[in-house]
Amino acid sequence: MSFEKALREMIRRELAAQLGSIQKSVVQLERGLVSLEGLRDVTERLAPLLGQRGRMAVLRQAPPPPPPQPQPQPQPQPPARRGAAPARKAVAAPPAPKAKAAAANACAVIGCKRPRRSKGYCSAHYQKLRLLIRTGRRPADWKDDAPPHSARDVKLPRGRAAAKERKAAPATPKEPPKPKAWVRKKGGTGMVSLH
Repeated sequence: MSFEKALREMIRRELAAQLGSIQKSVVQLERGLVSLEGLRDVTERLAPLLGQRGRMAVLRQAPPPPPPQPQPQPQPQPPARRGAAPARKAVAAPPAPKAKAAAANACAVIGCKRPRRSKGYCSAHYQKLRLLIRTGRRPADWKDDAPPHSARDVKLPRGRAAAKERKAAPATPKEPPKPKAWVRKKGGTGMVSLH
């Protein structure tokens, strides 16, 4: 027995093993179709007994698939001349109703395409809003429940630039810490702070 014959026999056995389950499924589908045809024959015979609704149910079949739409052929472009200006693109069609609904549900920051989550902002810009409020840097156009695309984006400095900005900011005078413990000294009147 040559190597080629042994290899072919091994591949044939492997294919038979792999395709066995598929062949069983096909046989079961054929049996189901035969049963379905038998049921259809019985319903056609019983249709006169079922009245108008029964006839409509028998006559109703799956609608035929729609005919395939022809694909528009691109127009051939004439060859470009040297030194000629580039051709202008066609003007886009107005947005579909779905696009209008998505624009109405957009984030308040201009240019952000994510959907709004809280107070009119997407999740990322809402976190930025919280940071701006906490640090006292909230711009006037960053309002609560702002309409879509109404607020300009704010670029916050990071790293060394942010540290320099914090150093350059005028420091607010801090009031002295309040005493944490009071004691009465022996022989004295009133209370005295330990700090």
